[in-house]
Amino acid sequence: MSDIPVSSALLNAAGLVHVAADRSSATVGELRIEAETPRELRRLLSDALYNELHAGLSMEDRPLPFQLRDAAFEEELAKGVPHQETTALGLVRVTGDEAHVVELGGVRVRVPADRIRADGAVSPGSVVGVVNTSMRPGLSPGFFLVEGTRPHRSVDLLRVYIHIKEWTAAPQIWQAALDHLEGQELTYRTKVISSKLLYPRRDALVVYLDQRDRHAAMGIADVVGGLPGIGEETSVFTRRLRPGVATAWEPRDSAAGMGSLSFGQHRASVLAKALVETADVPGSLAEVLHDQLVAANIDPTDPSRNLGSPDTHEADQAPS
Repeated sequence: MSDIPVSSALLNAAGLVHVAADRSSATVGELRIEAETPRELRRLLSDALYNELHAGLSMEDRPLPFQLRDAAFEEELAKGVPHQETTALGLVRVTGDEAHVVELGGVRVRVPADRIRADGAVSPGSVVGVVNTSMRPGLSPGFFLVEGTRPHRSVDLLRVYIHIKEWTAAPQIWQAALDHLEGQELTYRTKVISSKLLYPRRDALVVYLDQRDRHAAMGIADVVGGLPGIGEETSVFTRRLRPGVATAWEPRDSAAGMGSLSFGQHRASVLAKALVETADVPGSLAEVLHDQLVAANIDPTDPSRNLGSPDTHEADQAPS
């Protein structure tokens, strides 16, 4: 056992991986990866670690169609959404009689006046609410995304991951989660896998909680945890709340190329980098991994957290 403060779960997971000393190949469980350069090996290994340790995707070759959208399944998921509208906060740049130009997320858009919500007169520089549909079924391939009713999200988001074993169980779990989120008036966004071909996954349903509502994670776990179709697995990178439900903070890494990665991709990339770097000196993995985690703003003893993340651990939470 290493005296270097590094998550034992990560070190145990790393024990399932072997990287050739010449960095031309690696194995993850029974999967063999070959590459022409160490850089390519790191990329391929990162993908494999994401699938195996985070999402829980099958490592077998399974060709997927180019079009993952399933209109009938999306319609079924839409029936479980309890609200039709959401309100985003924006900054008015230009006013008009029938529409205003509002900056939303750094992008200027023309918004009809009847979609604007404001306490007083609308003028350039005013912060207003912009009403939009709550449902965005085609935002990313294979996912159905819903924005909560309440506007604004903090920069720091707490992800709640829910493992769903089969697509037939997803609509009930999805509706139960949404009813709870809206009923508790939480600030959130959430997404669920909307392609039947992508089940099962440990991240089949993800809730993004505003930092101020981070206390609500356990309540979500309690609501969905006993429903049919909930799995038992959680990502090795996350903090386990109960079987099939875990949390993690949104990555905060300013390094080039890291800001666009999802949580699972970010953590898998850092682990892959350490494994490839220490291929010819495996005894140094704990030390190198510790340093790589810190450099990526990850708590080395708990990879679900960034170095400055609030501590959300409760007495009844246990590490994954």
